[in-house]
Amino acid sequence: MRFSTAHYAQSDALKKQSPAAEWTRNSESYRQLWKWGGNWKGIQARLKSPFRVDLDRRKKIAEVLRQQYNRGSAPMPAALKAFQQGAHVVTAGHQLQAGGGPAYFHYKILSAIRWARRITADGQTAVAVFWLASEDHDFEEIKATHGPGGQSFEWSPEGVEKSGPVGELVWTADAERSWHNWADANKIDNAEWHSGPMPLADRIRKWVVEWFGDLDVLVIDGNDAELKSMAMHLWRAEWQGQGVAPFVKEASLKFESLFGAPQIQPRHNNLFVLTDKGSRQRADRWQETHGAAAWQALRPEQHSPNVALRPLYQEYLLESVAFVGGPAEVSYWLLLAEAFEHHEVQQPALLVRDGALILNAEASQVCEKVNWNPTMTGWRGEEAVNEWADQILQLHGDIQPSFDRWSEALDNHAKGIHESALPTTRATLAKMEKELNGVKKKWRKIIKQQQHEEAANISAIFDQWISPGGTPQERVLSAMALCSAIGNWSDFAKKWLEGLEEVDEPQFMVFR
Repeated sequence: MRFSTAHYAQSDALKKQSPAAEWTRNSESYRQLWKWGGNWKGIQARLKSPFRVDLDRRKKIAEVLRQQYNRGSAPMPAALKAFQQGAHVVTAGHQLQAGGGPAYFHYKILSAIRWARRITADGQTAVAVFWLASEDHDFEEIKATHGPGGQSFEWSPEGVEKSGPVGELVWTADAERSWHNWADANKIDNAEWHSGPMPLADRIRKWVVEWFGDLDVLVIDGNDAELKSMAMHLWRAEWQGQGVAPFVKEASLKFESLFGAPQIQPRHNNLFVLTDKGSRQRADRWQETHGAAAWQALRPEQHSPNVALRPLYQEYLLESVAFVGGPAEVSYWLLLAEAFEHHEVQQPALLVRDGALILNAEASQVCEKVNWNPTMTGWRGEEAVNEWADQILQLHGDIQPSFDRWSEALDNHAKGIHESALPTTRATLAKMEKELNGVKKKWRKIIKQQQHEEAANISAIFDQWISPGGTPQERVLSAMALCSAIGNWSDFAKKWLEGLEEVDEPQFMVFR
């Protein structure tokens, strides 16, 4: 099926004046927080910086990757050879969404791929790497995948009560069957069957291979004993009071003075402990129970970094030339520059992921009907219906200019009488304008009553497809399910990468 695309600057589609939007606009005030800018120029500057990949480390990590792929029975990606030989890395990461989760899970990976391709086309080999955030323990955030029209896949595995890493939860044949039933209901083509049982982390790797295999993405799970043993100096520094906390706190004060409250607050010790009983405990609380020196008996794989420390662990291993994150991720990464310097870890260029909106035929018509585009953030069905009704009223003539001219004439008339007449006149005009607005609302209500079916349809399409519950589509609905409305996933990904091939800034795509 043929479909068209358009795109906007991602900064225009983000929440206005948010840290991520300002960073994407390359605000000079943000440059004091992070070295490399959030676009192609930032990547180029990072590429020109005096830095060489640690090839010995790369070789060890490549071997761990082979073991992870073999252990999960996943096809080995061709990109692994280039990675081992020192290719530049563009990284994205995300929680292990059961069934794929919201569309931005897929959009992050596509964004990493497009920047890696841009670097390669510019003459230096680069590969995209997806970091499995398998140690996150908030199951409520990852248990469901939603399709348009309220059709949802929800996973209810055993062991959730342990509050351990979600990547270790067991994906079973029953879970696979439920997901395939949901995929069939949402017209997702060519879904491969992997019956398990297997850890969720392995199932996610298989999904990424299935969805992005022809685009050659490497998948790495940081919850690995060998990888964690390589980063033991990071864990030791936290236990010994020489970790990232003071540097992140100092950056937080700078951030707050410029832009408002930061998204994260570091702790004195930014580790969790993965216990042999399957739980994930804050390091300070674990230490209160086990004693100040007990950490020395922990195995490397029992260390789990929190949100302030994980980026350093990731970048110590991958030495990325660019990291692609969501708006929230970019906001807290801006707090970590001095922590990177403290541990002598090179900062990557920091980019907001690209975004997207997929419109089926009805949704596309509604957008045109109300003159809406993704830069008009925050709309729900009610706002869309009101705009539609106002446009119908405009067909009968816009009375506001006439009211404004009359108000100006009355104001001038009062001035001619005496300046003392102005306050009363202007107060009366304000009351009249308020009454006029009330009348307009009543007219709008009449329009909505007269054309109730059309109003209800516009509201439903906004609230179920374009902006579910007032939240951007990409943060709620599955990309795989949405794609079935315009074609298939393969064509969608191809069109995405072609459309952004030479675009220098993060973008927001519209597919219809």
